[in-house]
Amino acid sequence: MHSKASRRYSLALYGLAEEKGLTEEVAKDITFAVNLITSNRDLELFFESPVIPKHKKLSVVKEIFDGKISKLTGDFINLLIERRRGGIAVEVLRDFIQLKKEKDGIVDVKVRTSYELDDREKSDMKGKIDSYTGLKGNMIFETDKSIIGGFVALIKDTVLDASIKRQLEILKNRFRQGDFELN
Repeated sequence: MHSKASRRYSLALYGLAEEKGLTEEVAKDITFAVNLITSNRDLELFFESPVIPKHKKLSVVKEIFDGKISKLTGDFINLLIERRRGGIAVEVLRDFIQLKKEKDGIVDVKVRTSYELDDREKSDMKGKIDSYTGLKGNMIFETDKSIIGGFVALIKDTVLDASIKRQLEILKNRFRQGDFELN
């Protein structure tokens, strides 16, 4: 989920990166930066803290990222700090990645199945999801024994529940409501 402020900043960065033909490079930089910041809780708190002065944050950012990310990405992170937006920096950077996926026609899909799918089954599932959404699915597969069989797919805010557990729940409710007749 993104705030209006994070979307404004990520749109501005995306537009500038696109104009300069650097969207791929900036996306790699941002992925690196987000992974680095979120892997260290102290660094994450450092960015979020409104108490730490701007000059100190700018100095640390220069020390950490200098030579590891492009000038455009570094300047953008500095801009966030200059404008006292360090608290939402990670949110803005994550939103940029999400925005890039949207522009590239990619959607994150989380699929839970009762057993580990083999490569062919994963490929088939991806094909069906891609066909259903009209987008390229970035598939994340998990196993969950509680669904008994079938699958549950989460696509943005849509849940496709084709699990046996769900089918049994539907059947149980129909019996309770008297909406089911036996032959």
